[in-house]
Amino acid sequence: MEITEAEACIKVAACVCAKDGLLSLAEEEMIFKLVTEKWPTYQKADFNQVIDEFFDSTDQIEDYISKLLTEESRKFSLHLSKVSASADGLEIRENIALEKAYILCGLPPNE
Repeated sequence: MEITEAEACIKVAACVCAKDGLLSLAEEEMIFKLVTEKWPTYQKADFNQVIDEFFDSTDQIEDYISKLLTEESRKFSLHLSKVSASADGLEIRENIALEKAYILCGLPPNE
């Protein structure tokens, strides 16, 4: 299935945020807030569907990052992941997943 740039960014962030065993409401709200700042017409119903698909999928962070075709989308995805995972406190497993995402994107951790 073809996924959009926004969906791939959301799913990368969800992968990072859920590494502590939970995608918290604070993390979900932050993901949606940042996504709608970048794509103002993005709808909550579409977001909820993407989150449901994420939980129903066996795809890994590598699969979602491979859908990010531009450096800009990779940078946004990493920013989205970092800010969202920090919304309820950046847990060590989330931090490790974030570092892995930076490596997979080929970007330095403080980009």
